[in-house]
Amino acid sequence: MASPRKAHAYRIVSPKYPPFDGSGTHRWGSRWVSPGSWVVHAAETYALAALENLVHWQTSALPPNLICVEVEIPTNIEQERLSASDVPTFSSIDYTESRTFGDDWYERGATAVLWVPSVVSPYESNVLFNQRHKDFSRIKVREPKPAHLDPRFWSAATKTND
Repeated sequence: MASPRKAHAYRIVSPKYPPFDGSGTHRWGSRWVSPGSWVVHAAETYALAALENLVHWQTSALPPNLICVEVEIPTNIEQERLSASDVPTFSSIDYTESRTFGDDWYERGATAVLWVPSVVSPYESNVLFNQRHKDFSRIKVREPKPAHLDPRFWSAATKTND
């Protein structure tokens, strides 16, 4: 039997702010939690982290100087997972139902990690980290690296169909 592997997540942010901090979510909330929650958001793959940033920045290119941190979740940290069928309206413009689930997870404080479905990619998950949970300090965050996308992505995105 194979031993459990560490889970990984990726977060792309501006270097102006701490790379693994939930202060933005605390201030504004998100699809999954209401304002006042100390929750860090990440994605299960680098590609999804980049796509999520493109959606949130509402641009066809990432702003310059963004950084990426890789996050390692030790195998012995308990985690929860929501599927799209658990929250049928998670992709709605109205965040009421998805916030109900996320706020419940945050307030219960049973786990430091919650995997949630991504609106951007139906085949991947985003990862929420409860910054107030006792296991949060056991999550390993690697040194920041520059965030990059292959330039061919931009040339393909700007081509027109004649």
